[in-house]
Amino acid sequence: MNVLRRASRILVSAAAIGATLLVLNPATASAGSQGGAVRSGVAADYKWFTWDDLSVGDCHQTGGHLQLYSDGKLTFNATTWTTRTISGDIWHSRFKLNNSASQTVYTTGTYNSPTMWPSKHHTYTVQGTFEPSVYHAIARVVQHSEC
Repeated sequence: MNVLRRASRILVSAAAIGATLLVLNPATASAGSQGGAVRSGVAADYKWFTWDDLSVGDCHQTGGHLQLYSDGKLTFNATTWTTRTISGDIWHSRFKLNNSASQTVYTTGTYNSPTMWPSKHHTYTVQGTFEPSVYHAIARVVQHSEC
């Protein structure tokens, strides 16, 4: 009986550790029109979230990095490019700020890259805001992108 209890406690502890890792480091939801942050963390005065490569059609983003500050300010930077366009492409991103239960607590406005042309990478930074009252609830971020 003690062996079963001990094994049960080990399994429950392992499941709790696994759930904690998923909350602190969620996997990518999908490459393409939306992607969950691949890595995240908390610094002294902000939370950060990063994305690996995302693509929508001929458009691509790499090195996406979002910082959310407790006062409701945000900074997003990334590098974008397109492989083909006739009139110039623009990468459009907005962010769903989710709590640990994956419920959206706030959706940001849309942030745009510079106009992109083939074979040229565009590194840019945008500033924005979100509702500061949701800062402490934010555990995950999903980036929704269009081109």
